[in-house]
Amino acid sequence: MRTFLIVVGLVFSAVSYAQNEPFTKRVVATGFNSAWEVVYGPNDSLWVTENRNYTIQRVNIANGNKTQLIDIKATDGTINLPSTGQQAQGGLMGMALHPNLYSSDPAVRALKPWVYVVYVYRRNSCPGTQTSCVFTTKIVRYTYSGNSLTSPLIILDNIPGSNDHNSGRLVLSPVMESGQYRLYYTLGDMGSGRDKNLTRTQNSLNLNSLEGKVIRLNSEDDGDAGADAWVPDDNPFYNSSSITARDYVYSYGHRNPQGLAWGYNGSGYSLYSSEQMDKTDDEVNLIQAGRNYGWDSVAGYCDDNVNGTRIGQTLSANESSYCTAHAEHTEPLYTLYTATAAEVATMPVSNSLWPTAALSSIDHYALGIIPGWNYSVLVSPLKENLVYRLQLNANGTAVVGDTISYFRGDGNRVRRIRVAPDGMRFYVARDVGASANGGAIMEYRYDGVLLKRDTLPRLQRQNIFKQLTLHPNPAGNIVTIDYPRSFAKPAVVELYTIDGVRVMGERSFNSQVALHIGHLRTGVYLVKITNGVGQLLQVRKLIKK
Repeated sequence: MRTFLIVVGLVFSAVSYAQNEPFTKRVVATGFNSAWEVVYGPNDSLWVTENRNYTIQRVNIANGNKTQLIDIKATDGTINLPSTGQQAQGGLMGMALHPNLYSSDPAVRALKPWVYVVYVYRRNSCPGTQTSCVFTTKIVRYTYSGNSLTSPLIILDNIPGSNDHNSGRLVLSPVMESGQYRLYYTLGDMGSGRDKNLTRTQNSLNLNSLEGKVIRLNSEDDGDAGADAWVPDDNPFYNSSSITARDYVYSYGHRNPQGLAWGYNGSGYSLYSSEQMDKTDDEVNLIQAGRNYGWDSVAGYCDDNVNGTRIGQTLSANESSYCTAHAEHTEPLYTLYTATAAEVATMPVSNSLWPTAALSSIDHYALGIIPGWNYSVLVSPLKENLVYRLQLNANGTAVVGDTISYFRGDGNRVRRIRVAPDGMRFYVARDVGASANGGAIMEYRYDGVLLKRDTLPRLQRQNIFKQLTLHPNPAGNIVTIDYPRSFAKPAVVELYTIDGVRVMGERSFNSQVALHIGHLRTGVYLVKITNGVGQLLQVRKLIKK
C-alpha cells in the first residue's frame, strides 16, 4: 500500500492528525552540545553521545544528574579536527550497548561489558570549493567499568566521512545471529552533488564503496583472519577471498539514513530506517539484506515525480525506467512530503526551503500498552517541533492510516526519539540550536488508559509465545532465554527447584537473558518468565545436566 503526502506550495505541513492521548512532560536534563544518540541504559538511565563535545554522559532519569563516562577528544590521540574551517556533520554519532550490560548478574556483565561508538576523527581536505569535503570515521568498542569507558578496540577504520550526510546510526541486533549479536551502521552518500561536495563521486549504488549503505558487522571477533574477523560470513555480498567494501554491505542505494531501529511485529523482527531525501520524499524503509533502495536514481516511490530533474549526480532522472530495469529495487514503506513533478521542477536551491521534514531518527513501538499504538514507528524531524507516529500493519510491512503528530510545540531540531522499555515514557532530544529546549532531553509520560496485554488477540499472543525460546535444554553451564522485544520490560526470569524453592533470578531490559547455572545440582528446574507489568508469560521445564 502506497501512501502519498501531497505538498501544496512550499509549506512545511503534512496530512496528519494531532495527538489526543494525555501526556505529562518534563525536562530530564539540559546542557548537551548536542545530544546525538540517546540509549536507554541499565538502572533506568540514559546514555547520551554529544556530537560536538565528543563526550558520553550517563544520565539519571529520576533527577537528571550526569556522569561523564569518557571525553573522546581527550583520550583518542588520533583525532585531528581543527577547530577552524569546515566541520564534519555529526561528529560523535551512534552508540550501542551490548545486552550483557543490562544484566543484574555481575558475572554476566563482566563477560562482555562492551559499548560501541562511532565518530569522525580526521579531516583530510575541505578546500572551500565545490569539490569534495573529505573526513574519516571509525567504529570503536570500549569496555565499561564503574564510571568510565576504557580499552578502545577499533572494529572498522577508514570509513568515508564528510561535512554532509554521514548518517551515523548504530544499532545491535535484538537477538543473536549465528552465535553473536550483529552491528548495523548507516552511512549516507557524503553529500555528493551538493554544496561543498558538488563534484564528489556518487557511490550509493556502487557496491565497492561503503558510501550510501547500511553495513553489517560482528560485535565480537569471529576468529577469521585480519579484517575478516569483524565481517559476518553470511553478509549478502560476502567473499572470503579478500575483504573489500562490498563484504560489509547489507543494503545499498541510500541518501542520508539517520534513523535505524529494530521492531518486533507479530512473528519476528524487522529493521526500519528513516532517511532524508532530496527536495521530496523523506523515506521510511524496511531494510532487507541485499536490497537496493534506489538513490540517486529514485527518490521515494517509482512515481516519476522527479523525472527530468537532477537528483544527486543523476542529471536527468527517470524513475520508472530505473525501477523496471532493477528487480532488486525496493520502494519505501512510506514517504513524507511527496511533491508533484511541477513542484519539484520549481524547488528552490536551498534545502532549508524544501518541503521535506529532514527525518533524524526512528524508533519502534510494539509494547501493547497504549491503545491503538501497537506496531507503530515514531520518526523525528529536524525541521518541525513534533514527532510523527505511523501505524504499521500486523506484519510490519506497510503503513496503514494517516500520520499522527505528538509532542508538538516544544522546539524544532528534534534529533532523537527514544521509547522506554515500559512503553509509557518517550525521550526526545533536541539540538542545541533548537527554537526551544535547545540542548535538552525531555520526557513525555503517557497518563491515559492502559491496554492490558491480556486483551491482545489470541493469535497475536500465540505468535509472541512462539518466539520465546529456552536453549540449550538440557544445559550444563549457561542457559539462554530469548523473548520478543515487544514484551514490556524489564523481563524477569526466575529459576525454581521442582518443589518451588527460588534459586536465582535475572532482570533484563533487552531481548535475551543468560542464566549461569554451572554451580547448581543436576536435576529438573522450572523457569518462570514474567513481563514488566507483572504478567506471567510462561513457565518452562529445564533439565540441568
